[in-house]
Amino acid sequence: MSAHPKGTIMFKNLSPLAALLAGGLIIAAAAPANAAVIERYSLDASESGVADDFCGVGLQPSFTYDLTGSGFIMTRGDGELLWFHEKITEVRTFTYNGMTVTDIQPNTLSKDHKIIDNGDGTLTVTALLTGGGRTIGSDGKVIAKNDGQVRLRFTIDVATGDVIDEEQIFGSTGTNDDFCAAVLDHWGV
Repeated sequence: MSAHPKGTIMFKNLSPLAALLAGGLIIAAAAPANAAVIERYSLDASESGVADDFCGVGLQPSFTYDLTGSGFIMTRGDGELLWFHEKITEVRTFTYNGMTVTDIQPNTLSKDHKIIDNGDGTLTVTALLTGGGRTIGSDGKVIAKNDGQVRLRFTIDVATGDVIDEEQIFGSTGTNDDFCAAVLDHWGV
């Protein structure tokens, strides 16, 4: 769960989760005995370009972004709610003044931890995200680490699938190196 520089493509870190939530779906938990998997899917996305205002300091490095993974949708209990489970790998590469940094988020797990029907047309979803990230400098050495788990709480409008509210309710339990500070230092900015 790396810290993301403002003004770049870092919103992608939660894009599969956010895309599913925006579509009116919820994210998954470990399958109990009465769970039924109703769909399996693959995730594959790539993007490249120039970041705007990288880390809020006005830099515009070129970037590539690649996401691969898979997930499944399942029902639990009475089967009225959809739960999701995803395992993804993200690789983000930034190049500035001939120096490249690569941020690797391997085997990130995103899943529903708890879903509550609020009885007012909204759901409260607690999602668990866990994994380990490493940022590698031009010399091949690790310049930042970011691993552990984070829990997010979303309030979702059932009728539209819109996320009404989002908050982090449990911060990272692991290493929390500052991505921007490490990259800017590596680039000598």
